[in-house]
Amino acid sequence: MKKETSSNVLEKIDVAKERIKELQIMINHWEGDKSASFWDTECSLNPSSPCCLLFND
Repeated sequence: MKKETSSNVLEKIDVAKERIKELQIMINHWEGDKSASFWDTECSLNPSSPCCLLFND
């Protein structure tokens, strides 16, 4: 098995952190966290993110 380069591992970590952030936003929305408006903040910054596409009625 080929050993991965450190830059490849760092890329995977960055992707995972971004996905965790998106999932946390979804969880906060589902739990009714009103401290920050979900639609106004996240979806205005990144309208094509999976969580915004999921909730876009």
